[in-house]
Amino acid sequence: MGVNAPGEIADMLTMCQPEQKPIVFKFIPMPNKKVIVTGFGPFRGFEDENPSSVVIDELKAKGIENIDLELHKITVAYEDVSKRVPDLWKEHNPDLVIHLGAHNVAKTIKFEQQAFSDGYCSNDVNGCTPEGNRTTCASDEQCLKSCINCDELVRDVTQRCGLDGEKQYGGLKVEKSEDPGRYLCGYSYFLSLHEDCSKSLFIHVPPFEGECTKEAIAEVIRETVKSILGYC
Repeated sequence: MGVNAPGEIADMLTMCQPEQKPIVFKFIPMPNKKVIVTGFGPFRGFEDENPSSVVIDELKAKGIENIDLELHKITVAYEDVSKRVPDLWKEHNPDLVIHLGAHNVAKTIKFEQQAFSDGYCSNDVNGCTPEGNRTTCASDEQCLKSCINCDELVRDVTQRCGLDGEKQYGGLKVEKSEDPGRYLCGYSYFLSLHEDCSKSLFIHVPPFEGECTKEAIAEVIRETVKSILGYC
């Protein structure tokens, strides 16, 4: 038997190998993040129109790119909030929940760091207070804090939106707060913090005034959502 030449051996090995098919990589897009944003209806001081509800309408009109928004308006009533907030968490399994409420501090958006379990003595729009002046969730904690760092959030949103406190949007600015009040704002926030403090935030928005318009405030809220989720 003759000795095969090196070229012949290589040809034989090639014939024994299964045909190599090119690897095809299929791009599978990541699902959009699910974000719930709520606003409140009219109440004392905002009997005709609640700015937080108007911002919900603005978000609905333009949305937020690459984010699935669930937008809801809630009655300023303890009974309604006690049911709606936990239900929203269960129904949608959100990546983030932001509650919007109104306050009277002009040209200032406040990121609330924490909320409290009791002290809810003020009547809602139905003339009611919660039993024991406490939230309805089963929590022994008197205070719950969001894991979202509001100091860092203030810095990032200020930079993203160019909020210099003077010219941009008529002097609109963002601040951190640690007192959401003992009314439906703090009440709803505590319920969400109890569900998941890593995915919850309450934001107080100011009245519309001059260049501090509903469009400007809605744009700041959009950038806030993207900042929290790490979007550019």
